[in-house]
Amino acid sequence: MCSEYIIPGMMLAKDVTGLDGSVLLEKGKVLDDKDIKLLIDAGIDYVYVTIKEKEEEERFLLNIAEDYVSKFFMYVNPDSKFVSELFKIVVELVFDGLKKGLELPCEDILRAKHVERMKDLFFKDMGGPEDIVKHELSLASFPDVYFRLKKLLDSGSASAKDIAEVVSSDVALATKLLKLVNSPLFALAKKVTSIEQAVALVGEEELTEVALGLSAIRYFKDIPSELMDMKTFWKHSLSCGIFSKIIASYVKDVNEETMFTAGLLHDVGKLILFKNMPYSTVETLIFARENMVPMVEAEEIVLGFTHTDLSNLIMESWEFPDEIRDIVTHHHSPRGANFKKGAIILQVADNLANAIEVSRGGKYVVPGMNDEDFDELNLPINALRPIVEKHNQLLDTILATIL
Repeated sequence: MCSEYIIPGMMLAKDVTGLDGSVLLEKGKVLDDKDIKLLIDAGIDYVYVTIKEKEEEERFLLNIAEDYVSKFFMYVNPDSKFVSELFKIVVELVFDGLKKGLELPCEDILRAKHVERMKDLFFKDMGGPEDIVKHELSLASFPDVYFRLKKLLDSGSASAKDIAEVVSSDVALATKLLKLVNSPLFALAKKVTSIEQAVALVGEEELTEVALGLSAIRYFKDIPSELMDMKTFWKHSLSCGIFSKIIASYVKDVNEETMFTAGLLHDVGKLILFKNMPYSTVETLIFARENMVPMVEAEEIVLGFTHTDLSNLIMESWEFPDEIRDIVTHHHSPRGANFKKGAIILQVADNLANAIEVSRGGKYVVPGMNDEDFDELNLPINALRPIVEKHNQLLDTILATIL
């Protein structure tokens, strides 16, 4: 347990050793204020402890869960019914995890480290979103299969055979797409053995959009690991995609596959920031924490633009379908979207994905949203729990399919 959560009366479950290997405090020692000060002065971040009474232990773990989760809800309205319900769900998940031995990251681990060597390619007032995206697009070629699929989608007359032929020309894409379609996310009645069959069962436009999203995943690489490793990034993106698809199933007149693809790609602008402005990204994170503002607002203040501005520009360059681009661009500001309902769904999904990651050791705060926007979905507040439960059942299985 992190030393910051240690209180007098706890008993050490293991010896605490110093840098030289000597035993500072022995197993079985009941800690008092003096012992806790010794741990802090010695720079001991983590110790193993036990509590004698089960009821007392559960009260203590619940307090830790509430205290820990509250750090990630600092920037949101606590009176919001959506935020309040989400907070309760995450506290319960962290509490259950702690009872099973979950080790929460200590405060210093939650902050970005070793960023001194990073150098920004662009600086505020010396290059806007257009310059950054132009530079990014010059670094590598976008997958050819993407544009061939986009051409078929725009034609409006492509057959299942046509789509299957293009997808199958990229073995890695075809394999991932078949695995995804056969996963519980699509819940098809029978196993799909060919792309042509998948198109027939899922739909030409729907499957093509998912294929476009999977193609775009492979474009990004070389993200500074101190800020975000690709596995972590795409786990969040996949989580958001799953949440978006599940929520869309509750809402009328919204395509579930379109929402899955939008969720998968909702933060591509952040990848461009990580690659081109890593040091400024850290500055933005610090500004958000110190001034208690959402990350997207900190970006606007520190950088003069947001990751959604970059997402909009690069998806425009990739000629992504207008609906997906609009939803992704406005997932922090759905009132400005042409496809408002989709943007609201993605905003809810992003909040849920960030919140659930808190219970799994995630490092990013919950962005929050307005109850007025949430209400437009006509989604009962008590639907959040079954949505979270279904997501958690699907995530690990589908993660193995995407990565």
